Amino acid sequence: MIFFGLLTLGSIIGWLSYMFSGDHGVRMIPSIIIGAISALVGGVIVKSFNLVGAGYYAAITTTLVLFTINSFRKQKPIFSKT
Repeated sequence: MIFFGLLTLGSIIGWLSYMFSGDHGVRMIPSIIIGAISALVGGVIVKSFNLVGAGYYAAITTTLVLFTINSFRKQKPIFSKT
């Protein structure tokens, strides 16, 4: 059950990342896939250490990964002067 929750959380954050970054970020489908994968990785890491709050840490992991990818893109980075 946690698996599907993390997938949903990562997908929603990926979609929100696409909506906020627009043309300057990664396209929608890759953003959702990256969000889902990073949420799963963050959740698995937290669960492997028997910590509480896997969803919280998965959301933070997903946000940081997508922000990093969108910020350091070669084509149209978010923080450019144009």
